[in-house]
Amino acid sequence: MNQSTFTRTFTRAMSELHTWGGLVFGWLLFVIFFTGTLAVFSAEITHWMQPAVRPAQTEPAQAIAAADKKLRQLAPKADLWMIAMPQERSPGLEIIWKKGLATLEKQLDPQSGTLLKSPETEGGHFLAHFHFQLHSGKSGLWLVSFASVVMLAALVSGIAIRTQVFTEFFRLRWRKNWLSAHTLTGVLTLPFVVLITYTGLTVTLFMVQPAIPQVLYGSSWKSPATVAANNYERPRANLPGELVPLARLLPLAEEELGKGKISFIRVSNPGDRQAVVTFFRTVDDTIVAMSSRAAFDGVTGEMLGSQTTWNKYVKFYRTLVGLHIARFGGYPLAWLYFTAGLVSCAMIAAGLVFFTVKRRCRYARSSAAAQMMYRAIEALNTTAVTGIIIACGAYLWANRLLPSTLSGRADAEITVFFGIWLLMLLHAFLRPPLRAWTEQLGIAAGLCMGLPVLNALTTKVGLLPAIARRDWMTAGVDLTAVVLGLLLAITAWQVALKQQRAEQCRSVSNTVNS
Repeated sequence: MNQSTFTRTFTRAMSELHTWGGLVFGWLLFVIFFTGTLAVFSAEITHWMQPAVRPAQTEPAQAIAAADKKLRQLAPKADLWMIAMPQERSPGLEIIWKKGLATLEKQLDPQSGTLLKSPETEGGHFLAHFHFQLHSGKSGLWLVSFASVVMLAALVSGIAIRTQVFTEFFRLRWRKNWLSAHTLTGVLTLPFVVLITYTGLTVTLFMVQPAIPQVLYGSSWKSPATVAANNYERPRANLPGELVPLARLLPLAEEELGKGKISFIRVSNPGDRQAVVTFFRTVDDTIVAMSSRAAFDGVTGEMLGSQTTWNKYVKFYRTLVGLHIARFGGYPLAWLYFTAGLVSCAMIAAGLVFFTVKRRCRYARSSAAAQMMYRAIEALNTTAVTGIIIACGAYLWANRLLPSTLSGRADAEITVFFGIWLLMLLHAFLRPPLRAWTEQLGIAAGLCMGLPVLNALTTKVGLLPAIARRDWMTAGVDLTAVVLGLLLAITAWQVALKQQRAEQCRSVSNTVNS
């Protein structure tokens, strides 16, 4: 085989890999990228979905004292207490306790310590978890891992078959077609997509390979000596012991971890002689997403130890995690990830649409089976792209419209998400392709632009009151929804014009033929 033949064979193989791998996994990749893009602001979405939780700013010592008092009242015999401290992007005070297999969570007013009656919701956590496990546990993790591998392969094969696109991009030779939109947005976001896909793959593989976290961090006081994280946990003694006031330990923990930097507290075996109180530092100001910690004897208050440094393997891995979750750069980095994520979604969507546009005429002259396959691809494209946007919008609408006292309300919100997505699948199969795109884009635009109105009508934290209180987390969700709605409305209008032109051409052609 000479060099020319080898080059043609290699390019053809890369083209087939990019085309079919990109199509089959493109649906899944769009869903992963879109929900991951929203998950950049999962804390803000959770805040928006908990309109009853708008606490005033509180000193950490007061918040800890309030949580300590409430946990002693509600769960004195629990196996484990956890306290999520108020943070800049998560202003609520949350207490969690475990007894056996049961876990309970409550929101508190950090000043008074009273329980806040907030309707049940998974908030932005659902979107963040769906992004990497598809609401399917370990099988979802494996599927996302495999999709990430295909994404990396698609990037390599795409570069191999479209090398000239880099020249066209930097010479501004941009054309108004789907292929150009796919390739040029691909060049624009290439570093981001490589970064986010590779780091995401390391995160999901870590979760599906239990031996890795066991070696790095251990899971109990019997962990192997090779673990990188010091473990200060102790087995229960089954002897009573009065727990030291947690607020008294805060200054000692802040000496080790930094003043105002405590984000999480864990109390193992409260009320037992072997109780351990561990303070965890926030990771919002470091690229290494690994919480430094300080542990204390829960009865005497003596420090058991602290850990603020990690071996090079943990540092490397947790740096990859930090690059993926983007907590270290504050809002500027979060908006950069959000924008790059949306452009990446546009890149994937343009590739999916280009597949059908390129083959539409060819399949129209093919067998009935080929036409059915092509029709299914068109419908799945619509469902994967606009269907998931509508499902996410419906998830937020359900948060405002479902009764606050509904039993299993958090699950009901998720049921609405999947139910609406299924309806969009049926709609895409029943309607002509261009009409399905237009209608679903219009629905998505309406849901997004109507969200601030719905929020204002059903709560006291509408856009104007939120701005007046400088509650930019709530206002940001409303305003971002409006901007996304406008973009979707413009896209729907463009597709509608294309549909009209196609119908006019078809009408003229029929007249001439008759």
